[in-house]
Parts: sequence; C-alpha cells; structure tokens
Amino acid sequence: MEEEVATKIEKPKKEFSILYVDDEAPNLRGFKTSFRRIFNVHIALSGVEAMEIIRNEKIDIIVSDHRMPEMNGTDLLKEVYEYNPNIRRMILSGFIKRHELKEAVDSFGIHDFVTKPWDMDNLLAIFNRLLEPDPKLMTFD
Repeated sequence: MEEEVATKIEKPKKEFSILYVDDEAPNLRGFKTSFRRIFNVHIALSGVEAMEIIRNEKIDIIVSDHRMPEMNGTDLLKEVYEYNPNIRRMILSGFIKRHELKEAVDSFGIHDFVTKPWDMDNLLAIFNRLLEPDPKLMTFD
C-alpha cells in the first residue's frame, strides 16, 4: 500500500498591507471583512494605536477616518508622513471641512479622499492606483 503524502496547500501571500483607522469598531470590522482576502489588513481604533502598528509592521497604505477623539485623521496622516513619507495616505470620512482637507493637501500631501459610505469597487480601484510606483498626490483646485 502506497503511503499518501500529505501536501500542504499554501495560501498565496498577500503582497500589500493596508491600515484602516476609525474610532467605530463596526466600521473597522466591515472594512477588514471586505478587503482581507486581497490585502493584509490592519485596523486601529485611534491614531496612537495606528502609529504603534506603523512602527511595527510594513504598511503600504493608511486609510483614516477624520473625526476621531484625541487625534483627527489629518493630524494622524501628518504624523505618518513625518515618520515615513512613502506610506500612501488617504482620508475616508463623512465629516471633514473643506479647509481641513485643503490644509492637509497643501501642508504634507494626501493621495486621496473618499466620503462615507464607501463603495468596495471604488476603494479597490483607488488602492490599486495608490500601489503603483510613484502615485500622484491629490490636488486641490
């Protein structure tokens, strides 16, 4: 009788990592559920938690809500930029004032802005664009 050789089927490694920051846990769960099969998805409930992850993990894209206690999204993205300007930065928020967005664009640069509620296909297209070499920063006209 031949011995059966157990072959371990390895999952393909996900090449890119995304960090989503939002102070509402249901939003984090929904995002992770939507994208975990495509990317390594990290989630954080605060800017402080996000910076801890950035210091310990390879992150390609950070997506942040704007209105959060302690540190808003643009302040977080500015800190991310100062730590590592190669991380692609975007805001995903239903509440941001035009002048706050313009200030972020002018001061340190963000790659995109999307309003809530978000659409998975739209976000996936944005992520794919941001993962190309040298993606353009958002402009504010």
